Amino acid sequence: MKKHTSILLAGMLAGSFTACNPLQTEQVIDPNFPSVGAVSANASKAQLDALAIGQISLARGTNATGYGTYLLIVGTIGKELFNFNGTESRWMTELNGTRPIDNSAFYNGATTTFGLPVRQANITLASLNNTSSVSDAQKNGYRGIANTYKGLAYLYMLNAQGTNGIRLNVEDPFKPSKLASYAESLAGIAKILDEGATQLDQAGTAFAFTTPSGLAGFNTPATFKRFNRAIALRVAIYQADWAKAATLLPQTFYNASGDLNVGPRNTYNPTPPDVQNPLLNTSSSQIVGVKEVFEAAEPGDKRLAKVRKLDAPLTYTSGVNYSTPYLTNMFTSASDAIPIIRNEELVLIAAEIAAQQGNVAEATRNINIVRTAAGLPNYAGATTKDALINAILKERLYSLFYEGHRWVDMRRYNKLGEIILPVTGMKVLERLERPVAEVNWDIFNP
Repeated sequence: MKKHTSILLAGMLAGSFTACNPLQTEQVIDPNFPSVGAVSANASKAQLDALAIGQISLARGTNATGYGTYLLIVGTIGKELFNFNGTESRWMTELNGTRPIDNSAFYNGATTTFGLPVRQANITLASLNNTSSVSDAQKNGYRGIANTYKGLAYLYMLNAQGTNGIRLNVEDPFKPSKLASYAESLAGIAKILDEGATQLDQAGTAFAFTTPSGLAGFNTPATFKRFNRAIALRVAIYQADWAKAATLLPQTFYNASGDLNVGPRNTYNPTPPDVQNPLLNTSSSQIVGVKEVFEAAEPGDKRLAKVRKLDAPLTYTSGVNYSTPYLTNMFTSASDAIPIIRNEELVLIAAEIAAQQGNVAEATRNINIVRTAAGLPNYAGATTKDALINAILKERLYSLFYEGHRWVDMRRYNKLGEIILPVTGMKVLERLERPVAEVNWDIFNP
């Protein structure tokens, strides 16, 4: 996958504030591809292909920040993993509530980095409205991809911002909409994804360009739509709209008897101009499993293989004192792919929908699919709705470890207070603060 250069437009706010603002991001395909201006009028097919590949690339983020950093941030706040970082103590202090959160720190990348794919999607959609280089069906293929990744990027932003909400209209980055509420934000994301799904239905049988290997099995409009519907399903459960979720489930790639690891992935390559997997353990940044989480797992759980238990525990002492013997080993190569959404998540969502709708048999059937794969006996606990939801949340903790869900799951069920605090004085943040550039934008643009 080719890497695309991005330019952050700084100094646009009165008073010369220059913090990175996701709303002031212009994506420039450079040096091997045309500029934004060049694709605004009758873009060629090659230019549209470059925009689409750039869209998929930007879903991963950039060298400095991106999807990998997002996973580390939300995993840390949710107390499933920690980043023992030798040069940045805020991973263990501020993100764990032992010091005040900073709205201009590196961890604001969990919000700001996803402005890039949103901007890229808007450029692509505008370009498609002003070109005759491809057929109408092909245009809808590009549009369906753009809106799918746009909706996904907005969902990551909203997960980080929570009740702060997001801006749903940034087509003109210098005249963005006001922040929507959390509920309005989810509804807006669902609308974007629905629009993408409709466009994919009208995109014919094949895309106009070759998709990267991370989309194997999702490389036609029909199969990519299953990816789109899976993200829409995620939105529906965040909305607690169980009837809608039940309708969406069969439109995804949910497969009760299939491989639990199937799903679209972000791919990486250490050879420039591409980027390597950003989640590798290094001498200065070791990603560890929270000891209390892994010691509470059932004996024989195969999911424990996501961490390696060391003979001598690793210890962190900068601002926080904490030891754990569990070192993550999910990513060991610079070219390892990172999943976006997997069938295992869909199976557990199926269990959650069933539990919420009072279908105990279907809920336990799907729970047991995951437990069997993990080498565990069938679920034998209580079958009230609350008991089943708690069981599903526990399975999600281990099945979806390091995939960005624990914090969001516990927050949507108002259970943040149940997250284990490994160190006295730690807290679970409800959300990140609004990035400073967003705050300043509203001050100078009331």
